Amino acid sequence: MSIEIILLALSPVFIIFVSYEFIKYRRYYDIKDSLANTALALMHQGADAIALIVLMPFFYWLHQYRLFDIELSVLTIFGAFLLQDFLYYWFHKASHHIHWLWAAHVVHHSSTKMNFSTAFRQSLMYPLAGMWLFWLPMILIGFDPLSVFTVVALNLAYQFFVHTQTVNTLGWFEKVFNTPSHHRVHHAINPGYLDKNFAGVLIIWDKLFGT
Repeated sequence: MSIEIILLALSPVFIIFVSYEFIKYRRYYDIKDSLANTALALMHQGADAIALIVLMPFFYWLHQYRLFDIELSVLTIFGAFLLQDFLYYWFHKASHHIHWLWAAHVVHHSSTKMNFSTAFRQSLMYPLAGMWLFWLPMILIGFDPLSVFTVVALNLAYQFFVHTQTVNTLGWFEKVFNTPSHHRVHHAINPGYLDKNFAGVLIIWDKLFGT
C-alpha cells in the first residue's frame, strides 16, 4: 500500500501546484478536462490499491526465490531507484508500441491540454494491463516488494512536475533528468515527436536508446 500512501501524502503539494498554475496560467486549463483528470486519478488509485492487496502475497512468494538478500542502505536505495527508472523506461516504451498496454496508457494521452492536472489522468486498467510485471525483476533480484513499490511511487510523484507548459528549459538539468520541456515533446502530436522521450526521472535512457 506504500504507493497509495505516498501519493496521497503528497496530494496537498500537487493541489497547491495545480491551484497556482490554474490561477496564474488559466489559458492552459479547461475545467471539464481537469475534473475528468481528477476523477480518473481517484479511480486509478482505487484500482492500484485493490491490485496491491490482491498481488502482494504473490510478490512475497516470488521474493523467496530472490537471487540476493539486499538490505536497505544508501547504496542499495540508489540502485533500486536506477533499476526501477530503467524498467519504467521500458514499460513506457512498451505502452506506446504494444496495443494491449496502449489500450490503458492512451487514457493519459487523451487530453488536449498540458498542465499539472494532466498528470492525474491515468487509467484504472493498469493493473489488468500488467504494469506490475515490469517490477518483477527487482523482486527476483532481491529487493523487498514494499521497497520496490515505494520507489515506484516516488518515481510517479516526480513525474507530476513535468506536466506543465510554464517551465522553460533548465540548462544542464536537461542532460540528465526528465523535464517539462522533454515531456512536452512526449505529449506532442507532431509527426517528428511521436514516440519520443519515455523517461520517468532520468532522460539518460532515451539518450542511450535513441528515443
